[in-house]
Parts: sequence; structure tokens; C-alpha cells
Amino acid sequence: MNVWQRLQRNQTAFILLVLCCLLGGCSARAGAPKSKVETANAEAAAASQQRVAVQDGFPFPQIPAVLTSPEERRSYLLAHYWDEYDFADTVLLHKAEVTEQGLVNYIDLVVSHPDAEEAVGAVDAFCRAVALSDEARKTMPTLLEKYLYDPMSPMRNDMLYVQFLNGLLAHAPAADARRDRWTFLRDLAGRNNPGQRAEDFTFYLPDGTRRTLYGMPSQKLLLLFFYDPECENCHATLLAMKSSEILAQAVQSGQVAVLAVYTEGNPEVWRARLDEMPQDWTVGTDRELIKRKSLYDLKAMPSLYLLDASKQVLMKDASLEEILAGL
Repeated sequence: MNVWQRLQRNQTAFILLVLCCLLGGCSARAGAPKSKVETANAEAAAASQQRVAVQDGFPFPQIPAVLTSPEERRSYLLAHYWDEYDFADTVLLHKAEVTEQGLVNYIDLVVSHPDAEEAVGAVDAFCRAVALSDEARKTMPTLLEKYLYDPMSPMRNDMLYVQFLNGLLAHAPAADARRDRWTFLRDLAGRNNPGQRAEDFTFYLPDGTRRTLYGMPSQKLLLLFFYDPECENCHATLLAMKSSEILAQAVQSGQVAVLAVYTEGNPEVWRARLDEMPQDWTVGTDRELIKRKSLYDLKAMPSLYLLDASKQVLMKDASLEEILAGL
């Protein structure tokens, strides 16, 4: 069982716990007022839930019995999720089964929360608490990067990652040396997201002709394919693209144009493999401009983007299957 499978299994257990917490107050909806005995029983049940949660690892907050609706209980859990957690406890911070799993569950709670304003406030409160502890400022951003920004993470969410980074930058001490890295990652992750205009860049055709992204035809969708001929995954993706009837028909009909851009620094390797590229694609090299200026996040190759006719991003760093499904 890999790390993602283990976390997803634990996440399922967390969801069941959340449902228990949310539904625990349903029987106390408006109606006959609760007696002292009923109130005491409800509080005892809530305390029992808290003890079970602590035994399982993460110290979940005890939801007051007076909160009876699932909406109220969910909002309370989100707002007070970290109340019983000690961010200054260095031993606790490095207990993966507590801190890492707790953060994964928290991210899921934030993402699925129906009230966007409450979710934003909860993220800011979390970042404020993290900022008070130097060890937490080392540990938590690393975990956030792992789960929200790693290309291999099934939880990847660049915009939520940017939100956490903004919170850290808002509350961390000005002298914290990590601020420069957080700023860089925030700016990089915040670019070229769905709904945003793609960053323009210059590239050069094999004959040396200078072109720009925004100089590409605007009457069609544009599939950006950032690649390296020496990258095994790039080669596999290229073969899949060339064998796709859906993509071939979309290109032939004029629905889609493909721009394949070599972003590394060995032009001889690039030129030697040009014969592998389809004739109806536009193929060029950016001469390492994109990486030097951090215009696109290319930490994992290949990288596929789908743009509309106005160069607005429809899909960012998507799989080929996702791209083809969107055509």
C-alpha cells in the first residue's frame, strides 16, 4: 500500500467521523426542548467521540451539543479544527499519523466546505496559528507543498495552495528566510490557472523564425505541449498523442492547433528528433526562456495546457486523457 492509498483509507475513516459529528445533533432539531438528562447524554456522547478521535491520533475539537444542525456542526469543526493541536510541540509535528493525516483531512474539509467565505477564514486562521511557531513554519509548508502542489499528488490544487501561501506570507515574521521561497511558489502556482489568460512567450521554429504564443491562430483551440525528447514520459505521451484519432481529427478539422515547445537547453538533441513530430503541428524551442522567467510551472514533464481562442486557460497541466475528453 503506497502513501496515497494509506492516506485515502484514513481519509475515508475521517469522513465517517465527520458524518458522525455532523449527524450527532440531528435528533435535537427544533421541537421539544431537551431535558437536563438529554443534554448530559448528548454532551457525554460528544466527549466520547472526542476521546475516540484522540486515541486514533488527531485531537479533534469537541463540537458543542447545542449545535444541532449538520451545517452548524460542520462549520464549527472547520473553524475549530486545530484548537486542540499544539503547533509548538515538535514531537507532535513530526508524527505523520497525527499531523500529516490531520492536515490531509483538513484540506479535504476545506475543499468540500459549502461556504467559501468560511473556508477562506479557516485557512487564514490556520496560517496565523502556524506562523506563531518556528518549527510549524518549517513543517506545515512542506506538507502543504507535498499534497497541494506535487504533480503526483491526487489532491493537487494550485489555487488552494496559493491561498495557504498568502496566509503564511500575511502572518509569518518578516525576518523568516522562507518568505522568499513562499513568494516564488505563490507567484508560480498562481499563473496559468483555468480562467486566467496564459502567459505569452517567444519561441523559435526549426528555421529560426521567431514566433509568440499570442501570434498563433486565434480561431481555434490551442493545445500546448511542453516536452523534452530525452524525457521518457514525454516520449510516451507523444506516441499516445500521435496515435489518438480524436486528436488527429480535431487538428485536421481545424478545431485544435498543437504547439509543441522544447524547453531544455540542448538544441542539437531537439533538432535530431524533429522528424518524430507530426507535420501538422507547430514545433519550436523557447531557448529556455520559459524556465528562466518562470512563466510556466514545468517541474514535471511533459506538461499539457488547453487554451481557448483568446488564449484563456481551459486546462492546466492536464493528462492527455483529460485533454481529449475536453475536445
